[in-house]
Amino acid sequence: MISSETRDTYKIAKIWIFFCIVTLVAYVLTQKSSYMEFDAFGMWVLSSLAILYLARKKTGQFSKNQQRIIVFIGILMCIFSFISIPTGITNPPWGMGELSLLLSGIGVIVFSLLNFRSLVLPVSIPFIAVIGFGVYELFIRNEAWITAPLIPFIVILTISLLHLFGIQSVVDGNVISFISKTGDPVYLAIVSDCTGIWSLGTFTVAVIIVLSSFPKSISKKSIILIGIGYIGTFCANVVRILVISLSGYYFGPTGLIEQVHVHIGWIVFSLWMIIFWYYYFTRQIGISFYKKGNQDSENN
Repeated sequence: MISSETRDTYKIAKIWIFFCIVTLVAYVLTQKSSYMEFDAFGMWVLSSLAILYLARKKTGQFSKNQQRIIVFIGILMCIFSFISIPTGITNPPWGMGELSLLLSGIGVIVFSLLNFRSLVLPVSIPFIAVIGFGVYELFIRNEAWITAPLIPFIVILTISLLHLFGIQSVVDGNVISFISKTGDPVYLAIVSDCTGIWSLGTFTVAVIIVLSSFPKSISKKSIILIGIGYIGTFCANVVRILVISLSGYYFGPTGLIEQVHVHIGWIVFSLWMIIFWYYYFTRQIGISFYKKGNQDSENN
């Protein structure tokens, strides 16, 4: 049974999550969305799951001084959402990343004023994620050598898979070429952005969110599962490149291949994230996403 106090906390948490999801969905539907927008939305989904889980328990409370400090930090987070672009942490124009900073800051203020101590960290995770990606982007743009060792490996994997599909292709450095069914040559350059480094970064942030929110789930099995998650994330990127290659082979170097290149990445990665984290939450943490009302009634 949930106490009346935690029941009210849970209700408030659901209202907050509903407000955030509606705001984010409205933005995605009204603005031109990219792969990064869906990454940010994924961070909010994981943050919401952590908030709902913790809201069912006693949240603990801040002291008066701690409460003032946390509220002040939340205000600074909101202000930073409007100056993150000039400081170079995020890129123009103002978009999903900056909206996440703002909503996260508002959430910190709301939960600190309500004195829901344990909910402040999960609601601030999207803020941490966006800032982390901003710093990571600054780093990765200046450190292309990090992805350089992955490129030849991905090229070899892609060539091998194309050969399995009966597509004769050749390699010149990091460029894969073959003749499409339309008779036109197709050239695919495997560059740093094709290594799936952003997907690996997103998965890493998701791991940090889950492990920090559910520390009791950390075990040898969870470490093995997370290792499988990284392998799966890398393989999902290889699948993305393969699907792009196949679209070029069957439909030529223009048209469909361009649309596939834009959308297949977030589709494949989202499917993998849903499958992996559903398994992790249900099998490792023990969270059920379905009501057991029928089973309970039968037992009674």
